[in-house]
Amino acid sequence: MDWLHSILNLIGLLFWVLWRAGTLLRPKPSNALAGPTPRPGKIFKHSWVYLIGLIVLLTLRAVFYNQFGPGLNWTPSMELIHEAPHFRSDFFPRALAYSILSFSRWLIALYICFALLITIIPKEDSSGIWGSFLRCQFSRLGKLQTIALWVTALLLASLLHIVEIEWMTLIGVRVENTQNYHHLPLLVMLDFRAATYLTMVIVSLYILNSFIYFGEKKFWKKVDDCGKQLLAPIRKIPLMVGKLDLAPFVVMAFAYGLSYILRHDQLALCLQ
Repeated sequence: MDWLHSILNLIGLLFWVLWRAGTLLRPKPSNALAGPTPRPGKIFKHSWVYLIGLIVLLTLRAVFYNQFGPGLNWTPSMELIHEAPHFRSDFFPRALAYSILSFSRWLIALYICFALLITIIPKEDSSGIWGSFLRCQFSRLGKLQTIALWVTALLLASLLHIVEIEWMTLIGVRVENTQNYHHLPLLVMLDFRAATYLTMVIVSLYILNSFIYFGEKKFWKKVDDCGKQLLAPIRKIPLMVGKLDLAPFVVMAFAYGLSYILRHDQLALCLQ
């Protein structure tokens, strides 16, 4: 059931991204002497359909969990810093809460990754189709500076965790107490682990592209550009050993160490 839940979360994220991409305008056509000129407008004119699809998906999977979860002895849970509340799937309000709240955590991670990608894309690409796609995910806030987008991602994570805590308390998953928001900063720190994973993926591809020639494809050019932006903060440090550049490996080690620190068991030590 856990693998099915993860697949449905990925489908839900795809619906969300396609819905937000409905605000993305078609790029201006290049000067051509023949052929019809594309009409100006949005790429996905009826993107609201994807939002409806997302709502239906989250609702129907809650019904599925409620009907088949008890027979499969499946009791889903969501880890907080100091506890891991269980959602009994035989109680529909809890199955619905788990379906929506677990998706919201994936959504937080997605927006943190979007903020990282906007930070590291080259300036010449920020106004292109890729940069416009990333910024349209933040709606009107996408026009703000990069630091403002990080603040937006931080506020989104905090808001969704507040909703999560209140909803869990309302349906009796966790006991109400006076320290409901005491661990909120640690929960937000836990969400930022997604950025460390994305950093390791980009740096790994950058290292691979450095040793193997894959041609002049746009994907590998963007990987190279993004990798250089990630390595820029430490370029002032001499990390060349002969012809070997150690900077990517240093960044990789730093990202891995940070991902290890931002784990439930490690952050729980802060409460002791």
